[in-house]
Amino acid sequence: MNTTHARLEAFIRHATGMSTNRPLKPTDRLESDLGITGDDADDFMGAFFDQFSVEPGDFRFDRYFSGEGFNPFVIALLLFSKKARQRYEKEPLTVAMLEHAIELGIWDSRKLAE
Repeated sequence: MNTTHARLEAFIRHATGMSTNRPLKPTDRLESDLGITGDDADDFMGAFFDQFSVEPGDFRFDRYFSGEGFNPFVIALLLFSKKARQRYEKEPLTVAMLEHAIELGIWDSRKLAE
């Protein structure tokens, strides 16, 4: 295991309280697999950029994460409208993308999505 990966894994485990018994995979998605959402996701990404000296570049929170709060109207709309679901669907942000951003030193969405 390289040192970047080890540091990132330690950071994620500390930030999320994840047990060392659960393997952390490069394909793990922050929101759906690790449960990092809303304000916690915002705090996590801010700490990530600081801890690993990664420039935020073109990072947009709403590209990868849903916001806080519950809106019954939006929930109903998502249940009945495919177009609305597509608009609210988020791109997955994976552990591998975080590691790649550390290597690049900047958040470049195009390069990270490759």
